[in-house]
Amino acid sequence: MKFSPLGKFNYFHDHLKMPPNDSRRKTHKTAMAIVQELGSESNAHGLAKIAMSRKTKRKVMWSLLVIIGFTAAAIHLSFLVIKYLQYNVVEVSEMKDGMPVEFPSVTICNTQAMSLTKLKQRMNEIPDINNWINFIYNAKFGEHFARVESIQGFYENLFQEAHNVGHEIKDTLLHCRFNQRPCYPHNFTQYFDGKNYYNCYTFNSKLGNEGMQYMHTTGPQHGLSIVMALDNDDPPLGGYGVYNQESNIEHTAGLRVQVHAPETMPSPMDHGFDIPPGYSSSVGLKAVMNSRKAYPYGNCTYDRLTRFPKYRNTIFSCFQLCKQEIVIRECQCRTSGLPSTPEQQNLSYCGTFHHWQTLFNQLKRTGTFNKTHLYNQRLDCEVKILHRLSNDRSYEAKCECFQPCQETSYQKSISLSYWPLEFYQYNALQTFYDILEDSKRINNSFMAEAYYNLHEIIKKYEPLAQNMTEENQQQILHSNIPMSERQKQARATQLIHQNLLRLNVYLEDLSVIEFKQMADYDIADLLSDIGGTLGLWMGISILTIMELVELAIRLVAILFKSENRYPDHNDDHGSANGILEHASERTIYPHDTYGPFSQPEFQSFEKNDYGRTTNELPPDSPI
Repeated sequence: MKFSPLGKFNYFHDHLKMPPNDSRRKTHKTAMAIVQELGSESNAHGLAKIAMSRKTKRKVMWSLLVIIGFTAAAIHLSFLVIKYLQYNVVEVSEMKDGMPVEFPSVTICNTQAMSLTKLKQRMNEIPDINNWINFIYNAKFGEHFARVESIQGFYENLFQEAHNVGHEIKDTLLHCRFNQRPCYPHNFTQYFDGKNYYNCYTFNSKLGNEGMQYMHTTGPQHGLSIVMALDNDDPPLGGYGVYNQESNIEHTAGLRVQVHAPETMPSPMDHGFDIPPGYSSSVGLKAVMNSRKAYPYGNCTYDRLTRFPKYRNTIFSCFQLCKQEIVIRECQCRTSGLPSTPEQQNLSYCGTFHHWQTLFNQLKRTGTFNKTHLYNQRLDCEVKILHRLSNDRSYEAKCECFQPCQETSYQKSISLSYWPLEFYQYNALQTFYDILEDSKRINNSFMAEAYYNLHEIIKKYEPLAQNMTEENQQQILHSNIPMSERQKQARATQLIHQNLLRLNVYLEDLSVIEFKQMADYDIADLLSDIGGTLGLWMGISILTIMELVELAIRLVAILFKSENRYPDHNDDHGSANGILEHASERTIYPHDTYGPFSQPEFQSFEKNDYGRTTNELPPDSPI
C-alpha cells in the first residue's frame, strides 16, 4: 500500500494524537492555573466559589458578591482608620499603695506684707517713706488712686524699702520641725510677690541643694510643723491705715499658705488658703497624680517652664508669664502683679512715677498739690491690658502653653483648734524665744510686753507654789486675782493670739490616686477590628492574606523564569495567556528525524511527540 506524503501526514495527524493532560509530564504550571488552584483552595469563600463554579451565571453572581463585600469592607475599614486617627483618650483612676510619697513644697506668706515694727523704724531713718505717704495723699491720681496708695504702688516706687519692711523668716520663724527633726530658716527659699505679700518663703522648694523629701509615715508627728510670729504690732500713735474696699484679701492677719509640687512656681494669691492666728491649723494631704498622654493623643510636654526654666512647667505659670510678655509688648513696661523672668528684670514697672521725689518737692514748694492731676500713661495701659486679658482668653492660643505630662497635686483637709491655752502661754514664750538661754530676742520683739506681763504675775505667786503648805494651797485655789493683774494677763493673751500660730502640714494617706489618660482606641483595637471587618465581609484572615502573598511570589517567579528561557518559535503551544511555559529539560531534535517529512509538516505535534521511535507508534501505523 502506498501513501502520498500528504496521506502520511494525515495518518499521523489522526493517529498520533497527544495523550490526555493528566498523563503529560508537567513540571511548571501556567499563571492561570496557579490562580485557579489558589482560588479553589482559598479561605476567602467568595473567591473559591468563583474558581470552582462551572456555570458562567454562577461565576458572575459570586463575582458581584465579592465586589460588594470588598466595597463594604473598604468603607468599614475607612471608618476604623478615621476613628483611630482621632486619637481619643479616656481617663481612668488607679489607687497606688506601698510606695513612698514625695513631700510637697509649702509656701507661706504673711497676709500683712509690711512689718509694722520695721516700718516704724524705717520711717524714722528714711525720709522717702514719709515723703511718699505725703505725696500720694496730697496729689490727685484719679481712678488709679487705690492702686497708687496700695502696697503694690509702694513697691513700684520704693523698690528696696519694700524688701526692707517685709517680714524676714529669721525673725518670724519661732519653731520648725520636719519628720521629727529640727529645721531652720536656711531650709526656706525666698519668693517675692510685689503685689500682695512681699516676702514669701518656700519649704522644700528643691531649687537649692536639697534632695527629695520622701515620706513613709502619716500623721502630724511626721510632717512639717512650724510656729510663726506674725509681728502684728500696734499701729503708730494716732496713725491708721486706709481701708481699700476694692481689695478682697487685704487687712487680715494670718498666713497665706500654698501646698504645691516641688520646683513649681508659687502662686499663693491664686492657689493658697488662709491660716488665722491664735489657732493650731492642721492640713492633711493626699497626693494626686495626673498622667497625660503626649502627641499624637494630646499636647502635653515633659519640658520645664519654657520662659523660666528654673521651675517645672505648669500651665498656670506659663499663662502668667505670657500675660507679662503681652503687657511688656503693648505698654513698654512690666507689671509687679505678674512674675518676671530674669531677662525682664531691667524693665521699669508701669506703676512707677519717675522722679516723684523731684515732683513732690516742686508741688510742695508751689503749694499746688490739690490742683495738680497726675496721669501715668503706662499705668493706664497696664490696667486696660490686664482687664482685657481677664475677660478674653483668646490670647492663650498664642502663648504656646501646654499641660505637663506628669503633674502632682494635693487634696487638702484643714482643721483648726484654739492655741495656745492660757495655762501654757508663759512657758511657750520661754521655749519659742529661748528666753532661758538669751533674753535678747524677746526684748527686741513686741511680744516682750506679753511675756513680762505673764512673768510678773507668775513670779508673784511662784513662792506659794514652791512651798505648797495647806495655807498656801488654799490661797492659790481660792484667792481672787486683782483686776490689774487680770488686765495684764488678758493683754498678754490678746497679743499671743493676735500674733502666734502653729501650722502642721502632713500626709494623711500614703496611697496615691493616679488619674491616667489612656488611648480610647489604640493599634491593638484597630487590628482586632480590621480582622473582624475582613472576616465579616470577605471571610479573610491572616492566613488568607498569606495565600495572596504566595500567589504574588509564584507569579513573579514565573515572570522572571519566562524572561530567562530561550523562546521556541515553532511551538504554538508554548505560551498561555501571555506567559511562556517551560519544561525542566529541553531536547533539540534534528530536522531529518522522520526522514521524508519536513519539520513544518509536524508543527501541530506537541514537543514531547518529536523523536518518538516506531515502536511507540500504534500497531496499525503504516511505518
